[in-house]
Amino acid sequence: MKEQEIKQLIICCINEYLELNETKIDINENTALIGSNAIVNSMGLVNIIVDVESSLLDSDIEISLTSEKAMSRVVSPFRSISSLVNFINEEINEESK
Repeated sequence: MKEQEIKQLIICCINEYLELNETKIDINENTALIGSNAIVNSMGLVNIIVDVESSLLDSDIEISLTSEKAMSRVVSPFRSISSLVNFINEEINEESK
């Protein structure tokens, strides 16, 4: 799966979540997922993570976004869409080795 496809998958999951919650926000790769400028609360992030993992599974890609590796990073992979794309891309590339 290419980086652009990962980004579209994440954005699609976020947009679906926002739509279900009747929230209108323009998002891009720099959109914050955690912190004071986050577009969702912690439960929203959990829902999005589950949706992203499920969507990846639909493409036969099995990774855990809440692994110890993700959670122990000094810089969280959940700080923005871009950082989540990078983390998923790293995990996919590591799986294919």
